[in-house]
Amino acid sequence: MISWHWLSQNRHRVFRWGRIFGGLALTQLLVQVVNAVAGFLLVRTLPKPDYAWFTIASGMSAVLSILSDSGIGSAVTSIGGTVWKDHASLKALVMAAMRLRMQMAALASVLVAGISLWLLRRNGAEWGASVMLTLLVLSPVWCLSTSAVLSVVNRLHSRTRELQVADAYPALLRVLLTFALLGAGWLTPVTALLAVLAGHVFQLTIIRRQVLPLLGEAPVAEEQLSAHKRHIHSFMRQLIPNCIFLCVQGQLSTWLISLFATSSEVADLGALSRIAILFAVISGPVTQFVAPAFARASDKKRLWGIAAGLVIGSTLFCALMVFAAWLKGDWFLWLLGSKYSHLRHELVLMLVGMCIANTSNLVWSLNVSRGWIWLAWLNIPLTLGAQAVSAMLFDLSSVAGLAKFVIVSAVVQCCHAMLTGLIYLLKRPQV
Repeated sequence: MISWHWLSQNRHRVFRWGRIFGGLALTQLLVQVVNAVAGFLLVRTLPKPDYAWFTIASGMSAVLSILSDSGIGSAVTSIGGTVWKDHASLKALVMAAMRLRMQMAALASVLVAGISLWLLRRNGAEWGASVMLTLLVLSPVWCLSTSAVLSVVNRLHSRTRELQVADAYPALLRVLLTFALLGAGWLTPVTALLAVLAGHVFQLTIIRRQVLPLLGEAPVAEEQLSAHKRHIHSFMRQLIPNCIFLCVQGQLSTWLISLFATSSEVADLGALSRIAILFAVISGPVTQFVAPAFARASDKKRLWGIAAGLVIGSTLFCALMVFAAWLKGDWFLWLLGSKYSHLRHELVLMLVGMCIANTSNLVWSLNVSRGWIWLAWLNIPLTLGAQAVSAMLFDLSSVAGLAKFVIVSAVVQCCHAMLTGLIYLLKRPQV
C-alpha cells in the first residue's frame, strides 16, 4: 500500500505523474467546457420534443460505439502494454483490431438502426426525421472505430500533447458549428448531429496524422496478425457479454422513461444527463494516461499506488460535486434553462448515481487494462438481481424514481469492480 516513506522515495515520479495528469485534466476541462457550451445551447434552444429526439439519437450513438468495440479497445490496451516498444508487433495489433472492430460495427449498425427508429417513432418523430436521425447515428461509425483503435497507440506511448490536440480541436469545431447554426436559425436535432459528425471526421484526420508515422510502412507478417487476432478474440469472448450488458445498462434509463413516460420526462432526463460532462475531467486522463501506465506496470507497489490514488481521488471529486449540487443546485439548473428549473431534487439524485457509476467505470478500466476479466460475467446476475428489487420499489415513470434505480445498479457494479481488482492485487506471485 501507499506510505509516506514510499511517497518520499518516489517524489519525483509522483510530481511527474501529477504534472501529466493535471495537464490532461486541464485539457479535458477545456474540452468539456466547450462541449458543455454546445450541449447547453441545445438544451436551452430546442423545444422539449426535439430535445427528446436528440437525447434518443445521442444515446443510440453511445450504444453503437460500445457494441462496435465489444472489448477490442481494452484488448489493444492490455496486449499493447507488452508490445508497445515493438513497432512491427504494435502495427499488427492495430491492424487486427481495426478489422475486427469494423466487423463488429457492421453487425451493431443493423441492431442500432432498428431500435433507434422504433424509439424515435414512439416519441412522436415523423418517419422522415426518424430515418434522417438514425442515418446520422450510424454515419460516424467508421470514424469512431478507427479513431478509437489508433488513439490507443498515443496512450501507450504517453503522447500527452497529441492526445490533448486530438480532443480539443474537434470539440472547438463542434461548438463553432453549433453557434453558426444557432445564429442562422438552423439549429435542429438533425443539424446538431451533423455538427457532431463533422467533429468526428476532423478528429480522425488529426489522429491518423499523429499515429500512422509511428507504425511505419513495413508490411505486417500474416502470422503476427493471426496471433494478435486470436489474442483479441480471447479477450472479446470474456468481455462481450459484459459489454452488451453495460451497453444496455447505460441507456436503460432513457429507454425505460421512453416507454413509461412522455417526451417531456425524456427531455428532463436528457437535460440532467448533460451534467455527466463534469466527470470527463478525470475519466479522460484515466483512459489516456493512467490505464496505459497501469497496463505497463511490472511492480505490485506501483499497481497498489495507482489503484489507491485513483479511488481516493475519484471519491473526493465526487463528494465535492454532490455537495455543490446540494448546496447550489440552482446554479447547475440555470445552465439547463428555465424549462428544467424544477428538477433540483432529481439533480442531486442523478449526480449521486453518476458519481458511483463513474468510480465503477474508472476502476473497471484499470482491471481491463491488466486483463483482470475472469470475474466480469458476475456483474450481470448481480446487477439484474439488484434491478429486479429496484423496479418493485421505485416509480420508473419519473426521473426521481429512475435516478434511485440507477444508484442501486451503480452501487452493485462499483462493488463488483473494486472486489475484482482487490482479488487480483492480493494474488501471489506478483502480477
